[in-house]
Amino acid sequence: MPAQKKPRVLLTRENNDALASVLAEKGVSVLEIPLIKTVHEAQDEDVADVMREMGSYDWITFSSANGVRGFFREFFKNFDDIRSLGIARIACVGEATADEVRKFHLRPDVVPAVSTALAMADAMAEYETLDNLKVLCVQGSLSLPDLPKALDRKHRAIVDTAVVYKTEKLAVDGNSKDVADFKKHGADAAVFASPSAVESFAANAEKLLLEDGAVRPKIFSIGPTTTEALKKYGMQPYMEGGDIAGLLLAFLGING
Repeated sequence: MPAQKKPRVLLTRENNDALASVLAEKGVSVLEIPLIKTVHEAQDEDVADVMREMGSYDWITFSSANGVRGFFREFFKNFDDIRSLGIARIACVGEATADEVRKFHLRPDVVPAVSTALAMADAMAEYETLDNLKVLCVQGSLSLPDLPKALDRKHRAIVDTAVVYKTEKLAVDGNSKDVADFKKHGADAAVFASPSAVESFAANAEKLLLEDGAVRPKIFSIGPTTTEALKKYGMQPYMEGGDIAGLLLAFLGING
């Protein structure tokens, strides 16, 4: 009998170690084509202003795990005691972001059932009235303005923002091994974890065209915002959710 073909998954983010290791342990071939790069480069003047206000915020919101890492990188440059955060409640857009916060021995107060900025704002308002409360929104350079606008205009909060990392779209290296492999053979699934990765994929589309006979992958989206970006470019997600590893293994018929 011929050997059974190993399932193949394409990952499009920069750091895939955790997900890639889970898949590899289950016998999945992992292709990695980074489409974006995260640079932990804070906007110094704005962040300095925020740090001077630290301890006065009623809420701190995090929209990504990168935001958590970037924020605490800057925080511990200025403070040596986690209590310098003050009494701020913490809101996270999804469980992956919340898990990153928990690494600092902090418990998020709000994690919305739907992983979007607007859902997070509404969940915060259900927790307590935000009228005239001071909120710090921790963001990246390509973050959409939806959350600060909703907190300000809909919920009447006083909003500051801190951009603690920069996202850069990457040009695909057409000569890389994984790119050549993907174009020739395709993959069973492709994972997108941010709208910026989707936009970079679209910009690099000509370099990633599948050859005849290659398997066209089913698309997996990390959440609603990424799904909207995929649909904008005519790509229909097969599955959406925060537990990407679990969804992929179930799709591939592998016991988690």
